[in-house]
Amino acid sequence: MPNVCAKASVVRTSLSQLMSNLGGPKQSRRMLLSSIITLVLTYGISIWTDTLRTQESRRQVTSIYWLSALRMASAFRTMSEETAYVIAGMLPIVTLAEERQAELRTEERQPSIRRWQTQSDAAKNGKVDISSYTTDKYLAE
Repeated sequence: MPNVCAKASVVRTSLSQLMSNLGGPKQSRRMLLSSIITLVLTYGISIWTDTLRTQESRRQVTSIYWLSALRMASAFRTMSEETAYVIAGMLPIVTLAEERQAELRTEERQPSIRRWQTQSDAAKNGKVDISSYTTDKYLAE
């Protein structure tokens, strides 16, 4: 898992040079570049999902994924993790890992979105009504 984080970090750094927060590429291009980081992080995720149960592993993976969501949303680091995911239209990496481990199909994504809403409701800050962002436009694979 450290290898995956290291590789994703290098890819994120390289791609962040292409995606400046002010100006930069259009939203569709940001989505494409952000999906590369998601693909690097989720390669083989069904095997190492259980390691995300430890706080250190989850923190390593989540920090890279969160920075990718910030670039996708053209936001700054002051934005909470949950809010960045909602605006970027990205499922949290832990929820995505559980979905991939269970080998869910795209049409079976609603249980993952409900889990995400429950996690967002339980968060101390960044509580967001996710239902307004869960259209196919935002959460397309």
